[in-house]
Amino acid sequence: MDNNLHFETPYHHLCLKDRKTLELTGVKKIESFDSFEFLIETSLGFLNVTGTDLTLVNLNQEQNEVSIKGNIDSMAYVTDKKKKVEKPLSKFLR
Repeated sequence: MDNNLHFETPYHHLCLKDRKTLELTGVKKIESFDSFEFLIETSLGFLNVTGTDLTLVNLNQEQNEVSIKGNIDSMAYVTDKKKKVEKPLSKFLR
């Protein structure tokens, strides 16, 4: 499923709770998502979230916030939204 939602904001935060809930602020655009992967443009670059049973729970366009639930396996900021990983966060999720 491809979705294309666009927002504007100057800041970006993320909060991961028990590897089950991810709350993001500073979301500029949701490039695409399905039950295995989200690709989200934030004010600090593209964020790739992978896992299983991922669902978009909350979408607040006024506050530029997104909530994702599911089994989150990894998060990585990417320089090229289709290729190179810039800073993997998955080592912190073990």
